[in-house]
Formats: sequence, C-alpha cells, structure tokens
Amino acid sequence: MRCYVGVTIDELTALLDARELPVATLFAPTAEFVETHQGLDEEELEFILSMLAADESLELREVGHGFVVAAEVPDEVIVEEGADSLTINCAVSLDWVACIFLVSPDGEDLTWFAIQEVSQHLSSWRG
Repeated sequence: MRCYVGVTIDELTALLDARELPVATLFAPTAEFVETHQGLDEEELEFILSMLAADESLELREVGHGFVVAAEVPDEVIVEEGADSLTINCAVSLDWVACIFLVSPDGEDLTWFAIQEVSQHLSSWRG
C-alpha cells in the first residue's frame, strides 16, 4: 500500500544513512479513508494523503524544507488501520521508498525526486 509520512531533513538523512526510518504511523488510503472520499480516484486520494504528510513535515521542521517520503508498505507489516493512516510493526525500509517530495515553504506545492537523486541535493536543502 502506498503510504506517506512527513519528515525533517535530519530524518531524511538518517533514512539514507541507516536505510530505514523508525516511524510507526503513515498516512494511507485505508478502507475508511476511501469510503469517506467516495467519488475520488486513486490519484486524488494519494494527493490528499501526500498533502497531509506535507503539513506534518512543516510542523516538524525547525529550519529549511519539509519532506514527504512515499513508500510502498508491504501488507504483512501493517498492524492497524485508522481513518487516514496505518500503523506498522517495523521501521520503513529504504527499499520501500518510491520517491521523496520536497515541500514548498508554504506547504502548497510538492516537488518530486527519485530516491536516487536525494543525496546530491541534501546539502542545498539544508539551506
């Protein structure tokens, strides 16, 4: 299941270094979320969830940019589903990460980056 989590620059760096991110709860298109948002297609649902994660990232940041990690979380690690999130029983593996979004300072725009591109941008994102 595609999930989203807002992170800081330090958490993003730690994800690249340790190859995992110790986060238990991620925004996800749970059954309740999909039911609540009937009439929206998969892309629209994922946009809403990524923007929730973007808001989370801006709340977490001390300085610089916010980031959203988009990951394909295997069903077997899902412990619980909530209204718009799920809980997993392990850290998010770098192998699951589909991409990273750079969150604009106002939280209105997300810029997509392949995970392979992130390390070359880290120093400039630290500001």
